[in-house]
Amino acid sequence: MGPLKDRKWLKWLTRLVLAILVALAVWVILDQGENWLSQISTFSWQPDWIILAGSVMLLGLSYYYIPLGWIILSMKAGSLAERKELRSAWFMSQLGRYIPGKVWLFAGRAAFLKSRGMTGYRATSIPFLELLFTAAGAGLAALPAIVLARGAAFSNPALKGALVAAGTSILLIPLLRPFQKWLYRLRHGQVPAELPLPDFKGSLLLLLFFACLWWVRGLTLYLWITGFGMSGIDLSICFAAAPLSWLAGYIVFLVPGGIGIREAVVTAMVAMPDQTGPILAVIAGQRLILSIIEVSFALMAAGGTRLPGRRKA
Repeated sequence: MGPLKDRKWLKWLTRLVLAILVALAVWVILDQGENWLSQISTFSWQPDWIILAGSVMLLGLSYYYIPLGWIILSMKAGSLAERKELRSAWFMSQLGRYIPGKVWLFAGRAAFLKSRGMTGYRATSIPFLELLFTAAGAGLAALPAIVLARGAAFSNPALKGALVAAGTSILLIPLLRPFQKWLYRLRHGQVPAELPLPDFKGSLLLLLFFACLWWVRGLTLYLWITGFGMSGIDLSICFAAAPLSWLAGYIVFLVPGGIGIREAVVTAMVAMPDQTGPILAVIAGQRLILSIIEVSFALMAAGGTRLPGRRKA
């Protein structure tokens, strides 16, 4: 009965925190909504459909290549699954981030690796290693903007946790292999010739890969905002806003998909005071397009990969 009671209390605590967050969001909307609607109605919308189409294409292309990091880490850890299977499993499990707590995202990927013969410890560690490299890449991608802006655009309290998490992730990457060697010596008395982690060069390339993906995401953000006729948008700030808003959404793990958190962070970083309403509306539109892309890739992947618990017809 003890564990069941603990789970019940955790469930109610989760609901309480979600209720508080929703209430806070409603209060902000009621307090600022009229001003934002006024800004949206008076803004001179001048959409450039070619730029907007290019932004959507880049967004879809970057999303297609994101699973490559997960594939590399899985294969290095000894996964025998084919690349196509790993990519499909990633797309399908990605929808788990819209469940409060985001635990099903990690559980789905770990369960897939276990179903393909990987040990429980390795299968569970790979999704978290992927998150670590993604967060470190976010920090690396945002670093030039942080230096150029000298912190002026990063004074918002919502970004402090994201900046700390990104910086910590970068520092942890070089320590992964030494820590694993220490664990092997502690448990087995020796270190195997091949470790289930990328070496220093591989880790650096993986870090640069994720940073480049975030820069592409920053470019899509810039093109999407300016494509609606927004002026005074700093490209370097967009390079930082895309990864840091994602990381902020992950830190507030109870919010499904970081909905609202990421949009608020991007708006706080890139919007002028008189552009808050229009940019918030534009960013919400990009979130909708990203959700459509995520669901589309997941549906296409569902036809070719069988995750644990899904029976063949």
